[in-house]
Amino acid sequence: MKDGYRQLGDYIRPVDIRNTDGQETNLLGVSVQKKFIPSIANTVGTDFTKYKIVKKRQFTYIPDTSRRGDKIGIALLEDYDIGIVSNIYTVFEVVDTELLLPEYLMLWFMRPEFDRLARFKSHGSVREVFDWEQMCDVKLPVPNIVKQRKIVKAYKTISDRIALKQRLNDNLAA
Repeated sequence: MKDGYRQLGDYIRPVDIRNTDGQETNLLGVSVQKKFIPSIANTVGTDFTKYKIVKKRQFTYIPDTSRRGDKIGIALLEDYDIGIVSNIYTVFEVVDTELLLPEYLMLWFMRPEFDRLARFKSHGSVREVFDWEQMCDVKLPVPNIVKQRKIVKAYKTISDRIALKQRLNDNLAA
């Protein structure tokens, strides 16, 4: 293993909390842009008690990789305190956020190298799957928490500046 690389399974754990009260608020899907999106599924007659609850700073990913091209559907919940997702999705969280920041991990998931690895490791003939065991086998660099915070802060600063410039350009175009 490369120096400084660690096995992801040492830092994450699955979360399987069901929506037992059947609430229908914040029904979310996961896009290949690696974001949560409001679900557009036809939910007439759906039993929402089987759906999973995802909380802020938890991840959701879609193990089925067959219909998403070269991207893995995975997202970190940041915009809501709580949401519900399909029971076919996998919800997980970072075990200790003083060792691995969820935001740093999401930056890793956004890399094309992660998508290539996940597609390569997917298996199945009709429906390809990148299952939980394979997710846990992923190796990634895990610098100390101070460096992770600096990386996340730098990325957020750049992203915020890009968003601001886009809003300015949109206003000028209007």
